[in-house]
Amino acid sequence: MFYNIVVAILRVLFFPFYRIRVHGQENIPTNPDFIACANHWSNLDPFFLAVSLPIKFNFMAKKELFEIPVLRNILKFAGVFPINRQGNDLKALKYAIGLIKEGKTLGIFPEGTRVKKISRDNMHEGVGFIALKAKADILPIEIITSYKIFSRVDIYVKESINIKTYHDLKNKEAMKMISDEVYKYIYENHKVLERGANENN
Repeated sequence: MFYNIVVAILRVLFFPFYRIRVHGQENIPTNPDFIACANHWSNLDPFFLAVSLPIKFNFMAKKELFEIPVLRNILKFAGVFPINRQGNDLKALKYAIGLIKEGKTLGIFPEGTRVKKISRDNMHEGVGFIALKAKADILPIEIITSYKIFSRVDIYVKESINIKTYHDLKNKEAMKMISDEVYKYIYENHKVLERGANENN
């Protein structure tokens, strides 16, 4: 209930200032026990996803945000949970796996933090670990926008990555291949735009 209230408020705040367009909404799985992964360039990204897609996300967020008393309570009520980005936070990973097994959707930015350039090196492989342990498919999402007020925001929902494809591989190999595939899809349209810009120069 609280999540829906927060999203309703955010829509009132965001829609007058951003022209959000969703592409591929039909690719959203009917069952909620999956992992939604998106590229991450701004603090606005989770808000764009929440207000534009019919998904109740349970986002991971850096633990530092939970050190702010008022914000901590809001985040918890909205289904957000903390992760320590310094090293492997096994507690957070186990919690994420548990959420999916309870039939909830995990929202994760596999780059771990906001980035300034497109690079495979930015990708962490925790999403692969979670997907394999929870036996959950991954829904790649690509956000393209300048983030400026009154700008257009294009959100591309791609076809899900079937995690069963990787079950027969060793964990380390599977995790790398999963991250490779997630990276390819969350920057698919960015790379098309980059090539077009280079050809016009």
